[in-house]
Amino acid sequence: MSGVNPTNRRVAKPQLPPDVMELADAEDAFETEPEEPELEEGSAPPPKRPRGALFRALQGITGFALVAGVSVSVAYAARHYVTHSPRFAVTDIEIVGAKSRTPETVAAEAGVAKAQNIFAVDLDEARTRLSQDPWVREATLARRLPGTVIIQIAEREAVALVALGDLYLSTRSGEIFKRIEPGDPSDLPIITGITPEAVADDREGVAQSIRRALDLAGDYEHGPLAQRARLQEIHLARDGSTTLIVGKNALQLNLGDPPFRRKLDQAVRVLAELDRRGARADAIMLDNDARPERVVVRMR
Repeated sequence: MSGVNPTNRRVAKPQLPPDVMELADAEDAFETEPEEPELEEGSAPPPKRPRGALFRALQGITGFALVAGVSVSVAYAARHYVTHSPRFAVTDIEIVGAKSRTPETVAAEAGVAKAQNIFAVDLDEARTRLSQDPWVREATLARRLPGTVIIQIAEREAVALVALGDLYLSTRSGEIFKRIEPGDPSDLPIITGITPEAVADDREGVAQSIRRALDLAGDYEHGPLAQRARLQEIHLARDGSTTLIVGKNALQLNLGDPPFRRKLDQAVRVLAELDRRGARADAIMLDNDARPERVVVRMR
């Protein structure tokens, strides 16, 4: 063709077979290792870039998440098993130390019942519930798998009645712990002369007075007078003096201030002399500490 320079003619790009990929530049298809720069003599080599760090981090996170997920699933399955399996249902409730309360009453107060799941029993809450019973001084609870709950209690022991308007039970330590109710022990010596105001103002002082009264009661019960006249009442006067009421006829033994053993022995001799004379006394005054040999008897 005229006017056309063959050297400038646009040449059609040859078509490659479909299974052959054309490469405009080899670096577009393959990632090659960068050439190591030539180092000048005496210079340190550049630090190498870690290869695949991000991939390894992602791989570690994925593995941790997988392990954590499996652990949570296993823990949930285990918890579901122990809290729902009939194997861990409460089949036995052992009550240790109960004297004034029946085992059924103790279990009910603790909120523990058979057929409950043993792991659903809140031992701390059960202990708190039991502590609200005035008879219970201390409570300890435990599980024995697969189905036993053990309740061990230490009870308060009533040894006297304290008259405070109503009658209250007291321990040997002088602790007034509950108002007397039907079914409570009532065949106990009665301590009178203590006021509710005294209890409110000086509980420890009242406890000491009760302990002294019970010490006197113990001396009386171990002496010869107890065989002929049972102790009924211990009266504590505000001035500190003490009077015993004994026997069916309510004989008064005015003992005054301690010590009391000598006065109790003296009362034995006076009653023996009254028996010899065939006389009956209403009261024996042994409270003259200035002249302890002087005894006044008020006859019936």
